[in-house]
Amino acid sequence: MKRTLLAIVSCLVTFLATAAPSIIIVKGRVFTGDTARPFAEALAIEGSNILAVGTDKEMQALAGEKTRIIDADGRLVIPGINDAHTHPGSGAPAYSIAAGLDTTWSDITVSIASALDETPADLWMIGTLGPALIDDASITRAKLDELAPGRKVMLVAFTGHGTVLSTAGMTELGLTPESKDPEGGWFERDSEGKVNGRAHEYAEYALRRKFADLATEEDLVGNIQSFSEEALRYGITSVQAMPIGSPERFAAALAKANVPLRVRVMDFHIPGDPKIWKGGGALKWILDGTPLERGAALRTAKYKDGTQGKENLPDFAPFAKMAADNKLQLLVHAAGDKAVASALNAMAGAALQRPRIEHGDGLQPDLFPLAKQTGAIVVLNPTHFGFSDSYPRGDYMLASSILKAGIPIAIGSDGELNPYLNILLATSRRDRPSESLTRMDALRAYTSGSAFAELAETKKGRIAPGMLADIAILSENILDANPGTLPETRSVLTIIDGKVVYEQ
Repeated sequence: MKRTLLAIVSCLVTFLATAAPSIIIVKGRVFTGDTARPFAEALAIEGSNILAVGTDKEMQALAGEKTRIIDADGRLVIPGINDAHTHPGSGAPAYSIAAGLDTTWSDITVSIASALDETPADLWMIGTLGPALIDDASITRAKLDELAPGRKVMLVAFTGHGTVLSTAGMTELGLTPESKDPEGGWFERDSEGKVNGRAHEYAEYALRRKFADLATEEDLVGNIQSFSEEALRYGITSVQAMPIGSPERFAAALAKANVPLRVRVMDFHIPGDPKIWKGGGALKWILDGTPLERGAALRTAKYKDGTQGKENLPDFAPFAKMAADNKLQLLVHAAGDKAVASALNAMAGAALQRPRIEHGDGLQPDLFPLAKQTGAIVVLNPTHFGFSDSYPRGDYMLASSILKAGIPIAIGSDGELNPYLNILLATSRRDRPSESLTRMDALRAYTSGSAFAELAETKKGRIAPGMLADIAILSENILDANPGTLPETRSVLTIIDGKVVYEQ
């Protein structure tokens, strides 16, 4: 009996020794994400998981000899930010043409001219077409060839919808003047019916994938490492990535990059490609463009020029079924209300698990019941809100109404990575003040909402016992801070998987 009792005591002592937290964070304002108990003072971490949440006194009582005690000094402690919509990646080494949002064609001309003398003849020149140039149909391969004879030039609209290539760039990517329009996309043509270098939707995505895949493994690894470093400084612990290049190559480079950032790599698929990459458990399709180039597909409203946009894949049902048949989560870029309606109708006819509407600018109130029926999640992108006047008048770019209707939301950057800028844009809307989210709702969308969007709500997105220890301590209390200071917020300490991965 004594021997048995000693054995039990020994086991208990061993358990208590191993259960001592590796890290305890005290004196913080801990945003737990739990609606019943949204705030606490402290938390304890053991290994990869959160061990306990409570008061400073309760957590400090758990400390062992090797426990690191971190004083949050009253700062806001949050579950790590989870960016639900990013496009990391890189292409071949290139010369960056001066092309900001306010750049004129004269600026681009001067930049290209200077590059001719400064760069090797085989180096790509890459630039961005801002709002002032996105509609300029005179920018063609002929114009680029005149500026940079024999050089590989690619200009991409800042929306990501619309690409112009020089003749040398076309040749490098396998595009000829006689190429036919692919499914879901189209080329603009000259008076002789030849491709003039301007490509749209899936015509351009296939080309940009080829360009992205010109990157070496070393290029990709370096880009991923830089991306991860930036994310950690913001307290971003997870991203949901849709690289324009091959997802297989990106995933292989991610493994080699060995970054602490959690990255879910999803297949941004091209119609006609027989190979589906299942490694990230998701399949993404693009149903239309954006309102800035009048590509977002509308049901009854019209743009100022009388057009209504265009659906890339008018019969979307087979593409939704492809995701269902392969047991993949379906992600759909749908901006206009016609594209959103098409996506939801196809989702309703397929056996899908938690499908997603990316952007969802055109999710209007009459479509709310269908969205709820399909179990769809809307991934909002606050940087889009500033362009809401690109749509005709009507219920576009809703946010608060979607949430109040009981439709789950997440937030993804789809551009500027800074989550606190995106929270500012989501909570201080000038275009539609009534559609502003509260800061609490925006933070939930960026944490538990994004975890729900990637089917990971039982593992991350909240600070609760048993959840993954992905934590950020912020420089600003983003729930109370002056709006003007929100974009300056950074993480002073970022923890992923129970390990400190960034510390100021």
